[in-house]
Amino acid sequence: MVPTSEILDVLRSRGIDPEEPDGDLEFPEIGQIGEDESVYATSLDDVLGSGREGDGAQVAEMLMPDTVEDGRLSDVWREIEVIAGDFGNGGARAGARPLPYFEAPEPHCAWYCPIHYFGHGWGIYIRERYVIECMIEIIRCVDWIKVPLWRNRPQEILSQLKVSAFYCYYLHEQFHHKVESFGFRLLLSTNSDRFRPYKAGVYRPSFLTKDCLEESLANADSYRRLSEPRYMSRVETGIRQGLRRLLKGRFHLQPPGYAEAVNYLSDLTYREGLHRLQSQIVEATLNPKSPSADWSIAPNMITALTDITDEIYVVLPQGARPLFKKTSFDPGATISTDRLVAALKKYYGYVVVPGGKGSHVKLQKAGAQPIIIPGNRPVLSPGVVKQVLNALGGYPISKLPQVLAGQL
Repeated sequence: MVPTSEILDVLRSRGIDPEEPDGDLEFPEIGQIGEDESVYATSLDDVLGSGREGDGAQVAEMLMPDTVEDGRLSDVWREIEVIAGDFGNGGARAGARPLPYFEAPEPHCAWYCPIHYFGHGWGIYIRERYVIECMIEIIRCVDWIKVPLWRNRPQEILSQLKVSAFYCYYLHEQFHHKVESFGFRLLLSTNSDRFRPYKAGVYRPSFLTKDCLEESLANADSYRRLSEPRYMSRVETGIRQGLRRLLKGRFHLQPPGYAEAVNYLSDLTYREGLHRLQSQIVEATLNPKSPSADWSIAPNMITALTDITDEIYVVLPQGARPLFKKTSFDPGATISTDRLVAALKKYYGYVVVPGGKGSHVKLQKAGAQPIIIPGNRPVLSPGVVKQVLNALGGYPISKLPQVLAGQL
């Protein structure tokens, strides 16, 4: 994995400094963490577990223990008992029933913060409550006849549903990281920034329209990648098929751009869409002139620069118990711009100086590296907090309470 500091060094050497953005940019696709929410970090290994590959029914010990006693999961299990119990009473199988009615996914269920704009705050963010909602929607799409002895395996079934719901969001957001990774490759090979002009001139003007190809392909990619061994080895066939059925049903309900994913599910149409997107990024125009088919001689250009297995942040209500295993810090490690700036000034000798572009606040201290913090944020991203703690002496993010109390 390429360290974030190394990526930032490369960007700065090309005149791109995410810590000093050129004015205030609008990011309609990026969610904000609210004052009533907290955030914790997790990793792909902690979500999926580690251990032997094999049929999903054989690897329950790899997953976190999920029990019906967990208040949120008890509702999920009751839904299973109602839906799956219907099969036992002669109810229609999932494939024979009309597709269940779904609500269109809420905006900002999950989002990706590009390192080009967010620096240390980059990564995938997922709101936990939508994982629970997605678990319930998957249940309604599963043919429970294909999930043997489900009633005797509550812990395992809940874990498989949780992994499936996580993947529903994670794979979509990871595609956006692949697009940014393509931008990095262009930056290194041409010494010219293509990613930010594409975002400003193509992606954002077309966002929530049928022409937003990146969102169409992100949805299609999440559907197509459900056949990967890493996922298949942990979830049995009936639940995998239920998730696929859910995604297809959801695509039609989503806003323009997202909904067009149905046009890119085959190998041919997906590849053609990917080639056109690459041309859009290179030329920073919605209708590129270069033949998209030329990309066929340079396959795999849009692949992930990093595994993005650790830069995963889960947002949940203050005081709620984490659904996933947390890694680097506990829930509640969040802070507003004003509180963090006040602590740095009061306890650590920093002063606010001119130079923070847009609403960003720049702080300076003799003999120390400057600190730049996004302004007017009710909750700063974990990456920004980690950057500040690194500047103060390499402290872990769990030391944030001591920072605010002046105890370091």
